[in-house]
Amino acid sequence: MGNTAQDILRKINYIEADINIQKQILFSIPSAEKQEMEKVIKVIAGQKEEINALRQEMKAAAPEEYERILIFEESAQKFKALAAEKQFKEISTFDGTTPCTISLKDGTKMDCLVKAQDDAGDWTAMTLDGSIQTFPADTLA
Repeated sequence: MGNTAQDILRKINYIEADINIQKQILFSIPSAEKQEMEKVIKVIAGQKEEINALRQEMKAAAPEEYERILIFEESAQKFKALAAEKQFKEISTFDGTTPCTISLKDGTKMDCLVKAQDDAGDWTAMTLDGSIQTFPADTLA
């Protein structure tokens, strides 16, 4: 990923973190303080517009990276939807230091970004290419 794409992603991450802070502030404002709530909502809306502008900048500067990001965002949403449907008893993520892999009986090892085990012992994983895969317990090593 080029420096431009990394710089844009850093900016987006910073703004997203600030949006989360602004949401916390919004939730802490008493409901009677409508003007204060409106101010915070306008700040959040402005930040979302800034993120959209940065995304368009990313799309122009690094279209391949932009497409990869879209794939991962879509996969993350699918994984969240699965987490809402299933009761996961264990979730592991790749954090740069701890590996996130699934080992199959046939000797295959799948690297992943996130994996979660449900009550039946089956694992659901988001792979490094952004796909979501489920591995039945009887196929795991």
